[in-house]
Amino acid sequence: MREFILNSEELLDREAYHFLETGEDKGLLPCTWIRFNDKIKLFYFTDGCEVLGDRLKDMDLDEICRVGKEILERIKELEGFSAISLENLVWDVDSIYLNGSGQVFLLCLPAVIPAESLTSQIYLKRVYAILEEMLEHTEGGAEVCRQIEFQKERAFGNWKSLQDALERRMPEEDEEIVLKSVNTPEALTFQIGHEEFRLGSDAEQADGIISGVNTISPLHAIVGWNEISFYVMDMDSANGTFVNDQKIAPRSQVPIGKGSVLRFADCTFNVE
Repeated sequence: MREFILNSEELLDREAYHFLETGEDKGLLPCTWIRFNDKIKLFYFTDGCEVLGDRLKDMDLDEICRVGKEILERIKELEGFSAISLENLVWDVDSIYLNGSGQVFLLCLPAVIPAESLTSQIYLKRVYAILEEMLEHTEGGAEVCRQIEFQKERAFGNWKSLQDALERRMPEEDEEIVLKSVNTPEALTFQIGHEEFRLGSDAEQADGIISGVNTISPLHAIVGWNEISFYVMDMDSANGTFVNDQKIAPRSQVPIGKGSVLRFADCTFNVE
């Protein structure tokens, strides 16, 4: 049994509580509550279930990926119900349960969510974090974690692409990508395979020359392949490198793939 405390009865979301009463078929553990002094005590019945955190050390990569895919299936279904907020899911390996058949069950607190948190979607980030926590210490798990990071950069919040990554274990983009300019003085197209490809304004330092733009550094960035995904790395450029409008740190490999948008200073390229 698991217990949680709400500081007042006003914090109990009764609609969410009634949803949990019949939520077991949706992968949510049922709960009940009692008044406890001036507070509310929630009880979750975990009989017949085992904590995922206790099972992980005995699970191989295939089994962990199976559980990960089922977690994503649960989330995809729960996103369709307005009675509960997925911000109330408890995201740690000791709050995810498996029954005797290996089915996944989650904990959801029937608590009132502040209005400013209703659209925060923090749970999206927690999903990626819990999958990486499940995999990182398993043989072969580091490579899958890198693929999860790749999918997070490419299609954040797309559970289908993340399920495919857990199924496939390797990226689809395993041959080459094409960078096509959007706003350079002359149209540019760079085909990039697994060999490191340097971009900049200096023909002696760069493989792909971006000319006629004084904001591009002589060696601005590198696009490469790290055996898991393509990546872009800023080379301490004067005006920065951006992936999907997010500035990246210099000298760090940031996963990219088809559909990513790269910007070197003010020069934009689509990845195809």
